[in-house]
Amino acid sequence: MEELERLEVKVSYLENLAEELNNVVIEQDKTIMMLEKKIEILEKKVEDLIEVTGEARPNRRPPHY
Repeated sequence: MEELERLEVKVSYLENLAEELNNVVIEQDKTIMMLEKKIEILEKKVEDLIEVTGEARPNRRPPHY
């Protein structure tokens, strides 16, 4: 009987752990999707800048000059 209770406690612990890990994965997926969108926006801005200037990098002085 004691063995069965111990196994039930372990299963309960593992179920809770699996749910917590699933929540972490869900949050990480949301973060990844948001970062991917930001990267797309930045890539578009760089492409627009290249089209406007005709260069991959604008010809500017570094800020320390």
